[in-house]
Parts: sequence; structure tokens; C-alpha cells
Amino acid sequence: MTLYSKLQANPEFIALCAVSERLGSDPLQVQGPGGNTSIKSADLMWVKASGTWLSDALTTDLFVPVYHEVLAAALVADDGRANDVGPFTCAAENPSGLRASIEATVHASMPAKVVLHTHCVATIAAAVRTDAPTFLAAKLAGLPYAFIPYAKPGIDLARAIRQHAPAGTQILILGNHGLVTCGATVAEADSLLRDVSARLTPSTLAGSADITAAFCEKLSGSEWIPVPHGPSQQIAHDARLLALADGRTLYPDHLVFLGPGVTVVREGEQLKDVLTCAGQQQFPSKLVIMPGQGVAIPDSATPSEIALARALGDVLVRIEPQVSVSRLSGAQEAELLDWDAEVYRQSLNREGR
Repeated sequence: MTLYSKLQANPEFIALCAVSERLGSDPLQVQGPGGNTSIKSADLMWVKASGTWLSDALTTDLFVPVYHEVLAAALVADDGRANDVGPFTCAAENPSGLRASIEATVHASMPAKVVLHTHCVATIAAAVRTDAPTFLAAKLAGLPYAFIPYAKPGIDLARAIRQHAPAGTQILILGNHGLVTCGATVAEADSLLRDVSARLTPSTLAGSADITAAFCEKLSGSEWIPVPHGPSQQIAHDARLLALADGRTLYPDHLVFLGPGVTVVREGEQLKDVLTCAGQQQFPSKLVIMPGQGVAIPDSATPSEIALARALGDVLVRIEPQVSVSRLSGAQEAELLDWDAEVYRQSLNREGR
């Protein structure tokens, strides 16, 4: 019997798979292959594989074994080897050859047995605010949390957590990124995640818009289709939401799967010309907004891309009026687009789920 087979009989691992499946099936927590979970067992940490979907956790073997203590020691020592999780993977227990999540270094650097990381849309809506530290202090009072300013996912983020999270921290709000909770058990980590998500969810949302026949007609023959999600369509009909969308990227997975920011059809421009231009760019923006009309995505969009197109609407309608936001800089966008780990996820996205 393999170690993985033994782990599958462990009640805590069974609970992790169940929670992972629930989170991965909830688009308000995880979109497409985003998010990751892990559990530590002796010297091995079992962490979600890069590019896989948490929603498949009950039906697919998607956890990769990593020597977490050795990896954590390399992180503390600023050993350059920690830039690549591959050498820390237990190949004998990874016959599928899956690559550990980009965030394996984050999971390894946290001493808790169980770590849950999601791209909770309510958390992202809070984490992109320029006043995030003050806002979070009021909303999460009494919880063992820390706000981590944006850092490139992976080893840079693990280092930022070491710098900003004091001992005993069980909740991380990742600037322009998402939510991490941890605990001694799956139930503890999950309870914290539910609590934070509830506290950060606003009582009212900005709204939702229907896809109009007129917009469908405008897209006819263009190889673009309306984004099938009311909150995302609302962006085209709400000047405040449009202003939030119209700029550099707000969070990493949007960039990875949809390209930089969005493309807005400006006054005097023809929709067909904008759609053609958007599709020909080196890093095309796969979301095109026609103010007053609707939001479009290529008809060839993958499930991952559609999930992220829906997520933008879910995030923006949760940002309160009069709030200013921080965005990824041009340099931060560039380092993600050219990063081998994200190129790998992009290749899996193109190959299909």
C-alpha cells in the first residue's frame, strides 16, 4: 500500500477532500483551477497540484507530496533552491508527475497542519482597497489575522508572510490576491474561512444586468459572445463599476487567464475593430466592455477563462461606493505573464480541464 493510499483512509484527509470539493465548486470562493489546500502528515505535505480543480478533489488524485520541513528550512535560509518546488517533491509518491501548486512554498512556510487558500471574491474586494488595513481592522476585530501587502505568488509571497504575519496568525488577507486560513484540523481552518468570508461580504451588492438581444446581435459573426453572468454584465451598465474595471489588473488570476485588465470600447470606436485588435495583441485582453451594451469574451473561451470573467463581476459588485483601489503595476503584470509557473498553468488551461 502506498503512502497516498494510506492517507486516503485518514479521516482528516477525507475531510480535506470534502472541503476542497465544496470550495472548488463555489465560484464565490474559487474560480476554475485557482485556490489550493494542503495537509501535513509527518515529513510530507500533500498540496493541490498546479492547474487542477479543487472541485475534483473527491473524484481525482490531485494532491502532490512535498517534503515540507526541508522546503520550509530552505525558505528561512533564503536558499535559492526554494524557488523551484520540484526538487522537494517526493517523486516516489507522485507517479502522475503532477507539479505542486505555485503556492506550495506558502503552505510549507506555515506550521499549521491544514492550510486552505481561496480567491474568495469578498476577500479580494477588501484586499484591493487602498484602505485595506483600516477596513480589515474593523471587519475582522478579534480574529488572529494579518494583512499581507501584495507580493508575487510563490516564494515572494512566502517571504512577505514571514515578514508581516506574527506567530499565532491563522488568517492571512493577501493584498490583491485572496484568503488563507489554517488550523490544527480541517474543521478549524474551514470555520475561520467561513467566518472571514461572512464578515467581509457586504449586505448589499451593486446589481446584475441581463444580456440583451441587441448586444447579441452586435456580436453576431464576431467570434465573441456575451459573458454569461449578470454581475459581470452589470459592469457595462454602471459607471462606477466600469471605472473600477477600466485600468490595470486587480489580482493575479485575472491576468493569467484573461490577460491584462479589460478592453473598453471608447466613444467613436467601432466594436468590430476593437474586438479584432483585442484578439491580436501579444497578451490579449479577453474581456471587452461596450458601455451601455454589455461585456464580451471570445467564443473559444475555456471553462477557466469563463470562471474568471464571472469573477470580475462578483468582485466589483462587492466593492463599496467611494472606495479607491490598488492595482498591479506594469512590472508586476509583466513578471507574472513571463513566469514559468504561470506559463505552465496557461498551457494546462489551453489543453482543457
